[in-house]
Amino acid sequence: MAKRMVEEGRVRIEIPDPEEYRSVSGDYVPSLAEVFYNPQMEFCRDISVSVAQVVSRELGGLRVCDPLAGSGIRGIRYAAEIEGVTDVLINDRSRAAYELMLRNVELNPSRVRIAVENDDANVVMLRNRGRFNLIDLDPFGSPARFIESACASVARTGMIALTATDTGPLCGAHPRTCIRRYGAQPLRTEYCHELGIRILIGFCQRVAGKYDLALEPVLVHSTRHYFRIYLRAKRSASLADTIMRGQGYISHCFSCGRRWTFRGLPRVDGCECGGAPAHSGPLWTGPLWNRDFLENVIRDLSGRTYRQREAEINMLSLCLMESGGPPTFYDINALASMAGVSPPRIKWVIECLRKSGRFASRTHFSPTGIRTDAGIDELMALLQR
Repeated sequence: MAKRMVEEGRVRIEIPDPEEYRSVSGDYVPSLAEVFYNPQMEFCRDISVSVAQVVSRELGGLRVCDPLAGSGIRGIRYAAEIEGVTDVLINDRSRAAYELMLRNVELNPSRVRIAVENDDANVVMLRNRGRFNLIDLDPFGSPARFIESACASVARTGMIALTATDTGPLCGAHPRTCIRRYGAQPLRTEYCHELGIRILIGFCQRVAGKYDLALEPVLVHSTRHYFRIYLRAKRSASLADTIMRGQGYISHCFSCGRRWTFRGLPRVDGCECGGAPAHSGPLWTGPLWNRDFLENVIRDLSGRTYRQREAEINMLSLCLMESGGPPTFYDINALASMAGVSPPRIKWVIECLRKSGRFASRTHFSPTGIRTDAGIDELMALLQR
């Protein structure tokens, strides 16, 4: 296996030479490589480091598990870049990945002990029940089959971070797969990426409830080909009960664009336009972001010198802006098409809504999206002025 040296954050690691793993079109395909390393995920890993630093400060220290480590880049960065980390475990069941991780740990001497293992991810987590303050699940595809073990392995207080690249099923392109994998019905709406994240959160919370574990989302983002979710974990039956009360459904009328959010079962049979609403869920209906936590992450990220720092801060600032709004958002182009008018400037729509006392902001989910507590009739009247 030919290798190439890359630098990311404060570390340098060896990866499989991308020139050997290119598609017919000439693009590098990480999944073809003998050991997985995706350069596009540097954006995600940068944010993860700042998230972990905030968690470390909150808890007074951090024990980290990266059970699907590939090249080991994420866990090695945690050891090198976060104050308060006491130990890091990186694991991959691939023997080639294990040998490369050993080499990469050697390349990055650290005061933090980095344990390297070559086993099944679920076995590693179950062998370390209640040990880790931060468990980072970054699989190729769905994280669903690792959630149970992560819930058993996380400490009484900590965080479970996860990535999902199976956005098609979660966004409604393959509904039967989503139902089978996550026990929830998706919908193919203009805000399907938000629905997908809410379905994934709801699934994790239902699994965690079996362990009297409450999982509260503090930061989520939908970027490129993946969803990224950070769930604050606390072992408490009463808090888990509180979280479970946030499970519900989002109903959508494809005839007029109306939508409803229900805690518990959906309670709408028909729409006033005469359409029949479709239902998505069960899913998490509560907030997707914790403002204080997000502000701390942005503050930490602002002090770092990453290549993509400006883009990362801009995306998180959009999340902060929309964090006070209700579930779902409206696509301005879709609304304009329904109203029979040209799409107005989003800035003008937001200003008008705010002047009328409504919550209104852009959303990081879509460049043409507006998150607001205004109803569809109010929005249509605004566009038809």
